[in-house]
Amino acid sequence: MEVTSPITLKFSIFLIMVLFAFEVRETLSAFFVPSRVTVTIVNNIQAPTATEMTLDCKSKDNDLGNHTILWGSSYVFSFKPSADPFRVTLFYCSFIWPQDPRRHYLNIWDQNHDKCTDCLWQVNVNGGCLNNYGCGPFTGIQLMDANNTSKWSQRKGLDELGDAHPSTP
Repeated sequence: MEVTSPITLKFSIFLIMVLFAFEVRETLSAFFVPSRVTVTIVNNIQAPTATEMTLDCKSKDNDLGNHTILWGSSYVFSFKPSADPFRVTLFYCSFIWPQDPRRHYLNIWDQNHDKCTDCLWQVNVNGGCLNNYGCGPFTGIQLMDANNTSKWSQRKGLDELGDAHPSTP
């Protein structure tokens, strides 16, 4: 009969536990797949009159591209949040309009704290309003030059709002 060393035995048990933990995580995520989220963004920019707005929404994995919407119109997108507890989904959008030389940012959906599956954002010159949860200021602002590229960044009130995205240079 062959005798196994205690180190080999401990390593084997550890390896089995690690593999089992990954299997359990995959199995649980299959049962607890988050619901599909639909985000609607409405242009309520009046600067000083109703105007069009260009938005660009992104997550770590997806860039939805630039979309220009007229005042009162909306842009809609949907996605499935991450089922992996180690990867949270965050969508942020930037907004520009002709009367303001700045790019404005909002965190549109953060899996850490947003629970809506049908999220309605109304964007105005001061920030955004989500469903009936109230309104808040933009999480970041960048001054744009004539070529529509960033000149500088300004982060506002991030102690209470959390980290702004994208990170500023």
